[in-house]
This record gives sequence, structure tokens and C-alpha cells, in this order.
Amino acid sequence: MHVASLLDLFHDRPAGTSSPVVKDVDVPGLGRVHVVHAVDCLGAMCPRPQLLTMKVLSEVGPGEVVEVVLDNPTAVEGFPALAQTLGCTHLAAVRESGCWRVYLRKGL
Repeated sequence: MHVASLLDLFHDRPAGTSSPVVKDVDVPGLGRVHVVHAVDCLGAMCPRPQLLTMKVLSEVGPGEVVEVVLDNPTAVEGFPALAQTLGCTHLAAVRESGCWRVYLRKGL
């Protein structure tokens, strides 16, 4: 059973979605960052955003950047530690109207 399927058993809202994307994003303090995958975790509670992000990181190549969109402040706070545990780099957490965008670079 997939992680997302398992989590759906305990929540009314389906697990977040992820999709391959190819876009360049201006990240404050870093400049242009090339994003290859986006994870939509809007409405998701811990630990769902972290689990979905772990799944996506296992699917992208070393050095590639993943964008995670969240609206749960507690989940946002956990991403620097998650990145360190996974050998990734937490590039930034950018606050926008109604959400955060977290950028992680997969380790080599």
C-alpha cells in the first residue's frame, strides 16, 4: 500500500497531489531556482506533508529542487529538520497570501 493511500484511510480529504513541473522561481535571497516537482499539501495536517515530500524526493534526481505548497504552520516548521534528516538542503520557506512555499534541494 502506498503512503498516500494509507493516509487517506484516516482523513476525509484525499492526500495532497504532486506533479512534475519545470519552472524557474525567484526565491528571496537565492535568486532564480529551477523547480522540477511540486507537492500540493494545502489542507494537509502533519505528518502528511512530510510523508508526501519524502515520496517525491525519492523520485527526483540528486541536486533537483522540489517545491512544497502548505498552509499548515506546524508542518512548515518541520521542514528544516526533515531536510537535514534526508540529506537535503532546505533552501527557503516563502510566505505568500494563505500559504507557504518550501523549497528543498535533494542531496547528491
